[in-house]
Amino acid sequence: MAVADSDEFADRGNAPHDFRTTLSSEEIKVAGESAIELSFDSHYRGWAGQSASVTVEFDGSGEQTEILRYDSSSVEDNYDGSVLNANETIAVDVPAGAKKAVFRWNFQAEANSWYWAIDSVSVRQALPETAEEPTSAWVVSDIQGEPGDLAHAFSDVNEVRPDAAGLLMVGDIVATGSEAQWAEIDKVMNDAEGILPGTVAAAIGNHESYTGEPWEVLRDRFLSFAERDRVWDEYVLEGAGGEVPVLVLGQESQRPPEVPMSAEQIDWLKERLAHWTKQGKQVLVISHFPLGDTASASWIPWYHNHYEHNDQLTGILGDYPNAVMLNGHTHYPFELGDWATQRRTDGGHPDGFWAVNTGAIQVEWDARGEDTAGISEIVTRNINRGLTVDVYEDRLVIEGRDFGVAGAGGTNDVNSVVRSVTIPNPLAK
Repeated sequence: MAVADSDEFADRGNAPHDFRTTLSSEEIKVAGESAIELSFDSHYRGWAGQSASVTVEFDGSGEQTEILRYDSSSVEDNYDGSVLNANETIAVDVPAGAKKAVFRWNFQAEANSWYWAIDSVSVRQALPETAEEPTSAWVVSDIQGEPGDLAHAFSDVNEVRPDAAGLLMVGDIVATGSEAQWAEIDKVMNDAEGILPGTVAAAIGNHESYTGEPWEVLRDRFLSFAERDRVWDEYVLEGAGGEVPVLVLGQESQRPPEVPMSAEQIDWLKERLAHWTKQGKQVLVISHFPLGDTASASWIPWYHNHYEHNDQLTGILGDYPNAVMLNGHTHYPFELGDWATQRRTDGGHPDGFWAVNTGAIQVEWDARGEDTAGISEIVTRNINRGLTVDVYEDRLVIEGRDFGVAGAGGTNDVNSVVRSVTIPNPLAK
C-alpha cells in the first residue's frame, strides 16, 4: 500500500500547493499489445485545491498522457463515497510500435488537506470486444414486504434481459417469514410466470425467521418456496454463453451467529469450487450476508462477523479468482466505491475473489461516521434496485440497475444502469 497524506505534512509555512509527490511504476513490457488495462484499489479523500492523477508514458518519450483525474470538479470535497474503497480499472491504448510503459500516480495539495491511498496495482491485456451472446441472470434481494416493487422490478429487468437463464434471489425475500407474506411473494411469482427465467435460485436471509415461531417452521417455509430440502445447493444456468454454476450458501440453524454453518456445507463449497475451476468456469456464490471486509458496509462491526466461519470462508474463496460472491443484507448504495470489491487474502491467489453488493428492492441504508467505534446507520430513501449478470467465456459483466419507485422519496422510473463492473475470467484460454 502507498499513501500520500498532506494532512500529516507538518510544515505550514510553505506556499499553496506545497505538498507534491509522484509514485512511478517500473517499466512494463507492452510490445505487441494494442491495448492494456491498469487496475488498482484506490481510497481518495478530496479537499479544495487538491488533485490526483494517473498518467502513462511510452518508451521514455517524456510525453505523459493523463488517464485518470480526481479534483474538486470530479470529486466532492471532504467526503465522496464513490472514491472510497474503490477499484479503478482504466483501458489504455498502446501506440503502434511501443515497447514499454510507465504509469505515474501524482498527488498535490496544500499542507493539511487530505490524502490518497493505492494498493493492488496490476496491468493486464485488455479484453477484446465480443460479439458473443451471454448467459444472463436477474438478481434481486431484500424485498422485505414490498411485493409490488418486486413485480415492478421483474417487469423492468425483463425489458433488458428477456432471455435470462436464471433468477437469483439473495435473501430477505419476506419481512418476517409469515405464511401470509410468502403467499404475497408466491402471487408475484405466479403472475410473472410468463416472463420469469426457467431457473430460480433462492438464498435464505435473516428476515425469513422473525415471526417468533420455531426456527424449523420458518426454515421449512423458505425451503418450500425454494423447492429444495436444504438451505445450500447448486444450480447450473444454461444459456448462449455456456454453463454458469451458482452455489447457494445459508444458515442451517437458529441464530446467533447469523450464519451458523456445518462442516458438511463448507466441505461441499470447497469441493464444488474445485470442480468448476477444473472446468475453467467463473462461479457465482450467492449468500445473503456479506463476508467481513468485502462489499459495502462489511467493515462495520455488526456486519463484519455474521458468519460462524467468516475467516475460513474468506480464505477458501481467496484461493479462487474465478469466484464472484453476491450478497445483499446491507441495502447500501450502488454509488459507493466498494459496491464491488476484489478481496485478497494472506496466502491466497494474488487476484483473490470478487464480492458485489446486490442493492435492495425495499429501502436504502447508508453509514454515518468515520470510525467503527462511533458508526451509525440511517435509512436514506425508498429504492428499487437489483443486478443483471451477463456471463461470457472470458468474462462476466455485472450491472447495478435502478428500476425506480413511484411516490415520495422514490427514484425516477428510469430502468437505468447505476454502476457496472467487468470481471475477467482468469481461467479462460
